[in-house]
Amino acid sequence: MLTLEDSFDDLLHSYLEELELHQFSQSSVWHASRVLSLLFEHLGANGIEDVRAVREEHLVGFVRNLQRVQGVQGKPLSSGTQSTYVSTMKRFFAFLDKRSILLHNPAARIRLPRIERLPRSIPSQPQVRRLLDMPPARTAIGMRDRAILETLYGTALRLGECRRLNVHDIDLQKGSLWVRSGKGRKDRLLPIPRKAVRVIDHYLKVGRPVLLYDPKEQAFYLSRIGHRISTAAVNQMIRECGRAAGLAFRLHAHAFRHACATHLLQRGADLRHVQELLGHSQIATTAIYTKVQVDDLKEVVRKKHPRERRYRKKK
Repeated sequence: MLTLEDSFDDLLHSYLEELELHQFSQSSVWHASRVLSLLFEHLGANGIEDVRAVREEHLVGFVRNLQRVQGVQGKPLSSGTQSTYVSTMKRFFAFLDKRSILLHNPAARIRLPRIERLPRSIPSQPQVRRLLDMPPARTAIGMRDRAILETLYGTALRLGECRRLNVHDIDLQKGSLWVRSGKGRKDRLLPIPRKAVRVIDHYLKVGRPVLLYDPKEQAFYLSRIGHRISTAAVNQMIRECGRAAGLAFRLHAHAFRHACATHLLQRGADLRHVQELLGHSQIATTAIYTKVQVDDLKEVVRKKHPRERRYRKKK
């Protein structure tokens, strides 16, 4: 039971136990531990050793400092990453407030940093087709990598959802897969495009048995040593494919999710269907993808609308 005398480390331990109790992923627990450790360092540097002494201005200072923090690549944290840090901080203090450790929640009025909703660069449809053909088709690793790319683009899965897939989550006969405990701990059933089914089936029958060491291993996508593939390995593979395909921008796994949604909307898919595919609880979250459609529409109007054409002739 939490008490007023608990140290920051004690409070952190209790909070992480709470996350595990509610079945948050290990990556989410690790992320919370890292972010809150940074927060506690900031508070300690400002002479704050008791959580009851934390004020809103201390947390605002932490949020401002995030703009100067460097990530693993030595670059400033993106606005999206800063937003996840602040969200973690706000959830932690909400947790303490709910358990009456605090008289008031100092993080309650702090706003999330404004983030760029879409990546700056999304691969076009021709670029995606080129990317999907990048991994070699004759090796087990190549078969796996092709299957991963087809899964990410074909179903718009998040990277964590993709690597957590187990063998029993994919039904190639029905062309569908289960996403278990996705974001918000929600499950959803997704269709797999037919071309993706063929690539995934080839990996399952030919490539995965080569990588499999323990017959009891349930992970669908395996590493070179037969364990569940890591996030870092997938990210590295995707970056290498982007370079090999000649892309002028740095490619990330999430770009396939954005590309899938954007390309579906460009080809006339209903926004609510895309919402279900992405697993968004609010359609407003999905609506950010319509920006690309609006840009496309502006170009069509500029080129084809009679009023636009008449105006250009006069000029």
